[in-house]
Amino acid sequence: MAVIPGPAAMTPEEHLLLNEVIERQFGLSFAPAKKEFLESRLRPRLQSLHLRRFVDYYLLLQVDLDAELEHLARLITNNETYFFRETYQFEGLFAEGVGELRKASWKGELRLLCAGCSSGEEPYSLNIYARQAGIPGLRWSIDAFDIDVDRLKMARDAIYGAGSLRSTADEQRAQYFSGFATDRWQLRRANRDGVGFAYGNILDLESFKKPDGYDVIFCRNVLIYFSPAAFSHAIANFARALRQGGLLFLGHSESLIGRSDRFETVRLERCIAYRKLHD
Repeated sequence: MAVIPGPAAMTPEEHLLLNEVIERQFGLSFAPAKKEFLESRLRPRLQSLHLRRFVDYYLLLQVDLDAELEHLARLITNNETYFFRETYQFEGLFAEGVGELRKASWKGELRLLCAGCSSGEEPYSLNIYARQAGIPGLRWSIDAFDIDVDRLKMARDAIYGAGSLRSTADEQRAQYFSGFATDRWQLRRANRDGVGFAYGNILDLESFKKPDGYDVIFCRNVLIYFSPAAFSHAIANFARALRQGGLLFLGHSESLIGRSDRFETVRLERCIAYRKLHD
């Protein structure tokens, strides 16, 4: 039986064409130095479609983008996340941030969003911190969205392996999780209550559901992969989705300083947050 050769190597022109589509749809940008990385991510999909050239995949995206979009999202997203990552931001929110929000006329339920939530470790960690905050009368809800439908299913199932629990102490594992299978744990129901997951895209304003705006948005370690134009688009969407005085939390290597006049910097405990100034 003849062996069918795999796709030819990605050319610089093919890389530019595909990167243009990816940036337009998701905001993610793969610089020329990451051409081989992008090629390695896309090659299995070309093989499954029996395509010989990366330009053939580009042409497929031009004629049938909607049908292929979920596959493309799975291939290009990083999905690096785990429980209790950069918890100093959660601590800052509940130690001082809630007080700041109340000064800005917040009343009733605290409305939080995790944009780019992957498999759910971040919103669930946030939920656990909210439960433990001990703030009298605090009520909250957490929305979370992502472009990868497979990761969203994992989030709803709330079953995780050792990698997701690598920063979870043994006592935390015993308290918050129940054993599911060998080296697999499921988050207990009480720690899942109040967290909702949906498909969404940071570049699509329709993904931000609360008509009256969110009080807090977390989008951490996502925008570092965005092009400058997509970064600005995302920040504009966050500003529209937050109520006045609402707080935005980014990853430690992401910064709004000098990049937006819609936010001011706020120090909370050991972390920096960004407060929306105006509409």
